[in-house]
Amino acid sequence: MMSILGPLFIAATFALNALRVEPFATYFYLFAWCGLIFSFDQLIRAREGRSLVVHCGVGGFLLLLLWSAAFWYFFELVNFRLQNWYYVFVEDDEALRSFFSMLSFATVFPGIFWIEHYLTLRGVAAGLRWKGWDFSARDLYGMQGLGVLFFALPLLWPSYFFPLVWGAVVLLVAPLNYRRGIDGVLSQLRRGECGPLLRILLAGLIAGLLWESLNYWARAKWIYTVPFFEELKLFEMPLLGFVGFPPFALECAVLYRLLVYERLAPAFGAYQGQNRVVRSWGLRALVVVLAAAAIGGIDRYEYLTMASVTPAVARVESLDEVTKAVLHREGVQYLTDLEGWYGRDAWKALEGELTVAQYESLRRLSALYLHEGIGVESGNALVRAGVHSIEALAQQTDADLMPRLEAVANGQRLPPAARVRVWIRRAQSGRAPSAL
Repeated sequence: MMSILGPLFIAATFALNALRVEPFATYFYLFAWCGLIFSFDQLIRAREGRSLVVHCGVGGFLLLLLWSAAFWYFFELVNFRLQNWYYVFVEDDEALRSFFSMLSFATVFPGIFWIEHYLTLRGVAAGLRWKGWDFSARDLYGMQGLGVLFFALPLLWPSYFFPLVWGAVVLLVAPLNYRRGIDGVLSQLRRGECGPLLRILLAGLIAGLLWESLNYWARAKWIYTVPFFEELKLFEMPLLGFVGFPPFALECAVLYRLLVYERLAPAFGAYQGQNRVVRSWGLRALVVVLAAAAIGGIDRYEYLTMASVTPAVARVESLDEVTKAVLHREGVQYLTDLEGWYGRDAWKALEGELTVAQYESLRRLSALYLHEGIGVESGNALVRAGVHSIEALAQQTDADLMPRLEAVANGQRLPPAARVRVWIRRAQSGRAPSAL
């Protein structure tokens, strides 16, 4: 029975999201991804007799979640400079937004490591070997120097060197693990074992495909604006971007091995080696507290990559007061309330209460504001710049539209040109918001 609960929960989440039922519409990605983690956990339980969550224990699993969130927030910090992705239609309430963001980021490690563990149980790449590779002290320092370069170049010239971020942690931390005798990727390569490396790379690719597929159908989601690769996409990810998921998974693995070694995270599966010298409880607690503080500190600046929040009707400048009053009377607080199952009933009621001109104007404006997560702030700016519909947006170019947006900004943040190109390209492709 337990083995089918995960798939049933995922199926229910898809159905409720399709109907735009809250909270499943806004938090679809988180619900579905947690369902997948639970499903893999039950597959592991079926083969081993015990789930990994139970193996870690409550305290250990919470630590794993904390380190997962801390690690991804590090990349959020880097993205303040790179601007390779942004978030749309996030929770309007700041406290709720922070909570659900932290919870979403906390699922990165379980997702990758549970998939990797299941691949191990299935014997994927078991016994594969190649010629061993010795690493000298010079080699190790050379890797770490290269790791510093892999961080520095994207921060200095993000438009050209942004891919190097997805590999820098491996170059910095893997030699550190090797010197400590941790049985990580370099130790395995020295022995000629390639199976563990191939499994974690494959787990990263599988996790990436699942992440992007679930994100694509979500209301609150991330969208990529990667230089030179904005045209060909699978879901919201540029095709070549999927190459980054395997090395990212390896980054997670090398860091987690170090955390396990220092007894800062629970040991399980391939992550077992621990330092014989046990650090004081107070020192380890301090490290955990500092990690939690870093999460909170970085989260305070997440607005730098938030393109839009749930679009409140009251903030839509271009709607007349009569239309707003009717929407309020019908219980439509956000433009997203006009989507899905509930939205169809709302549109029927509105058709009888608004004039034809008001109704058609609301149709055009809601479609524009919901298009690619444009939202209220940018939607208002587009209307002030003379763009009143998706059809009008499709006729624009970013070179022509950006100066007009700047002229009507009224002190508000301007959307980057890369984001505007996404709006225009999707409008030109005929991709419209769902459920309108």
